[in-house]
Amino acid sequence: QSCFPSFGVLSGPAEWRAAVICLLGEKPFDKRLIFGERRESSRQESLSLDRHTTHKMSTLWKLTQMCCDIAGNTTPTMNGQHMNEEVVREMRRQTFRDCRAELAKLINETNCHPIMVRLAWHDAGTYDCKTAVGGANGSIRFEPEINHGANAGLKKGLELLQLIKDKFLDVSWADLIQMASATAIELAGGPRIPMKYGRLDVFGGADCPPEGNLPAGGAPWPAGADGPQKHIRDIFYRMGFGDKEIVALSGAHTLGRARTDRSGFGAGDEGSKYTAGDVKPRGDGQEGYGNPGGKSWTPNWLKFDNSYFTVLKDKMNGDLLALDTDKCLFEDAAFKPFAEKYAADESAFFKDYAMAHKALSELGSKWEPADGMYIDPPTVERLQECQEVLKKMVDEVNCHPILIRLAWHDSGTYDAKMPMTDWPNCGGANGSIRFEPEINHGANAGLQNALNLLKPIKASFPEISWADLMQMASATAIEVAGGPKIPMRYGRLDAWAPKNCPKEGNLPAGGAPWPGSASTPQQHLRDVFHRMGLSDKDIVALSGAHTLGRAYKFRSGFGLDEKGCKYTTGKCLVRKDGKEGHGQTDGGQSWTPKWLSFDNSYFTYCKQKGGEDLLSLDTDQCLFEDAAFKPFAEKYATDESAFFK
Repeated sequence: QSCFPSFGVLSGPAEWRAAVICLLGEKPFDKRLIFGERRESSRQESLSLDRHTTHKMSTLWKLTQMCCDIAGNTTPTMNGQHMNEEVVREMRRQTFRDCRAELAKLINETNCHPIMVRLAWHDAGTYDCKTAVGGANGSIRFEPEINHGANAGLKKGLELLQLIKDKFLDVSWADLIQMASATAIELAGGPRIPMKYGRLDVFGGADCPPEGNLPAGGAPWPAGADGPQKHIRDIFYRMGFGDKEIVALSGAHTLGRARTDRSGFGAGDEGSKYTAGDVKPRGDGQEGYGNPGGKSWTPNWLKFDNSYFTVLKDKMNGDLLALDTDKCLFEDAAFKPFAEKYAADESAFFKDYAMAHKALSELGSKWEPADGMYIDPPTVERLQECQEVLKKMVDEVNCHPILIRLAWHDSGTYDAKMPMTDWPNCGGANGSIRFEPEINHGANAGLQNALNLLKPIKASFPEISWADLMQMASATAIEVAGGPKIPMRYGRLDAWAPKNCPKEGNLPAGGAPWPGSASTPQQHLRDVFHRMGLSDKDIVALSGAHTLGRAYKFRSGFGLDEKGCKYTTGKCLVRKDGKEGHGQTDGGQSWTPKWLSFDNSYFTYCKQKGGEDLLSLDTDQCLFEDAAFKPFAEKYATDESAFFK
């Protein structure tokens, strides 16, 4: 709109579409030009432009970029200011946050937690991992799917969500349904689920899956199953889940009631002891009832906890519901250990449920952007859990040095002179090293191995950015090796494409000829580190990380080959804790004898100009030769605590 003020104020989605058609060159701009079927009510069309701006800026990004290229600009503008893609993404993330806030208000006011969970479950739970049909794609809003027997009563859930959809036209139905479920779980006292958003909607009834993909409550069991455990395995295995996920997801029955007029199980409007009268089923003690009737699995059926399992285990009275598919969780030999665990340990249930729910919510989804988006930073608990996984891997694999090098090389490309408005093109700790061409830069030889080590952990913690994961891995490796505990901060955003990779040549060289105008190693180090905004003290302190690791000649041009030296072959005890640990391969040349121990020995050996079989580059030696570097190097050689600090 800033580029084409003659369009005036575009007051609704129909006018936006007309403007798009004009920009595409198909027709002259006319506010009466409507693209496709006109379904917006007069109330919807009167919504302010701001309501639509966020997602339109995202979906029209390429078109806007094209228009700016034609005009000779490099980036789109908004209110006269240049934007980058991260600005657009953050605008879209804020739309999701605003939508979630509206959902929370709706759920708290209407006590519709159970129907929101059921609606999302039934949209996603149709998925077939062998055919890739069904899943969390919003198809449940169409006939014939919404009329399937298992979905009886769910039209009410859609009607409630329509109130939110009218306000957030740019949030897909698939996302809205899954967001409502996760929000309901959390509001009921359950875990915060690390949800991903950006699902695309299917377009009509032709995309609906066949009937019969959801669990039955009792016999006769579909598809010839000879019992409830066989039946629920048929259903969940088809989706790609295992026995643990079956039991964890069954725990969602801690919420809600079954009605005979919908599922054939439970009770009618007469209800039961816990679903009629003046009971308060909410966990927070507030009045909350919904329509009377039905039969619940738990007494507090608007509270998310592990009571589904404790009630099942105790085999409580007939006022509570227990279907055959519930009872079998404590009868089947493979299900029972999980059910017993969740009955005894609510935190274990919450942890496993959150991950199973997340996986369920993503079945069969297609995404825009292609990898989806997270609207919240990871929780402290998830960060701590990830750190423990990293500690275990580092301890087992002895990969301390390569993880430190990976993080250093991702962040060490930063140019402090470039404004942060140019992020992520200014380099730095943004995860761009995972892309070509950066990972193939000469200085990064061998670092693909580090990425391969981190990939399984990233898959287990998808809400943690690559940028955070790399830096966490580095700090964890230093601590495991005996070094200081680094007060790390998390919440980094990832660069999103290869075009965000910095140019080659931003990292330190090991020897002459020196890049740029430098004629000495100390000048070269200052060129590199001062460009990042770091000081002489920082240069010396960070150089001390060479207490860990080895240099391979075929990677950096320095050090030794696979034959190694006396410290890098055989069974040398190079770990500080005395455990056997040699790294994944022999070879290379280390700066210190115990090159899996983080201490100040780099400086003590550097002061001696290395030692037999030890590496000492010109960029190491200059730390004790340069007048400004030397006081710090001398201090660190004699005072390990000062170096650690």
